[in-house]
Amino acid sequence: MRRVGAALTALLVLTGCAREAADTVVERPKGAPSPAVSGTSDAVSGLLDALADVSGEGPAAAYVEYGEPAWWRGLGVSGGSGDGRRWLPAAGSGLGSLAHASALLPKATGMTPEAGTRAISIGVPPKQAFRFDGGVDASAVRAKLTALGAKPRHLGGHDGLSFAPGAEINLSRTIVPGVTNQLNQVVVTDAMVATASAPGPLAAVMGGRPSLADSPDHAAVAACLGDVAAATIMASPAAGAVTLYGVGLRRPATLNDRPVNVICVLPAASAAADVEQALTTRLTPAGSTRNGGTYGEHAPEIAHDRVPSGGRTVLRAALTLNDKTDVLFANRLLYQGELEALTAPSRPGAPAQAVAPSRSGTPAQAFAPGPS
Repeated sequence: MRRVGAALTALLVLTGCAREAADTVVERPKGAPSPAVSGTSDAVSGLLDALADVSGEGPAAAYVEYGEPAWWRGLGVSGGSGDGRRWLPAAGSGLGSLAHASALLPKATGMTPEAGTRAISIGVPPKQAFRFDGGVDASAVRAKLTALGAKPRHLGGHDGLSFAPGAEINLSRTIVPGVTNQLNQVVVTDAMVATASAPGPLAAVMGGRPSLADSPDHAAVAACLGDVAAATIMASPAAGAVTLYGVGLRRPATLNDRPVNVICVLPAASAAADVEQALTTRLTPAGSTRNGGTYGEHAPEIAHDRVPSGGRTVLRAALTLNDKTDVLFANRLLYQGELEALTAPSRPGAPAQAVAPSRSGTPAQAFAPGPS
């Protein structure tokens, strides 16, 4: 498994910052469905469809984030008030490092991610790309980008617009505050807007074969996550016990539902038993969080099970959150390195994954930098 280096930490800090917001594990008979998990491994998943629409040979293998703005609009999550307010962080899922600028994008660029059906971001800086499907006014996007100085260019087999030929960052060009090179390359059609820092990631987010859904590892994690309206799948920052991490938010039926976070961990075959022991004994309502509290203070119900798929067995934890916890609580565990610590084997001689604090105090993965 590739190592993604310091660029991944930077991306996770960005996305994590944009989303700040019983004493026993629920037991069940072996093989019985988990009452806390509303999806199944064979459910038709919008997430799996999204994986099928991006290339598996590129930056998505390191990091892919998915969201369904159409689902949250239909549920009434908008405007930042009322019962929908707590779900707002989930409505921005799939935007990656553009989440903090999403409110300014329509006026500046004509791109309206919140009006779309789904949002996908892949990769880590500088090899990152974004895709918004549906709700596209192609003429408006082209006109605004051209007015900002973008030039016509053939990109990924499509006619597109380009501010720079590669991943260059022009700090004198302010499209939206905080946006640097994410919009260097843009392809817009009547159904989709794709943007990227460079042509390679742009082509990857628009598709290719094999797709990410053709990866048995990613398909297994998507099956484990099930019917989610917000999800992230990330390669392990360090080679060893875990291959992939996935976190997701189950679709609530109403705004008053208790949020259910799903954590899926695909362990290396040689470390599966050790990773399962670590996860199931540490991630419990009585288990201690990094900040000194307990997981039960956030998720009074935590159910563990296994999900077999495509010859893999993914470890799953379903966390039913309380009324005050951030609906993307599992994302915070992933972004801040706590999930990595929860799955690190503790048996002597077992491969361990280190987690170290960053200078800012935000936990960051300790691993050697390498290509993404």
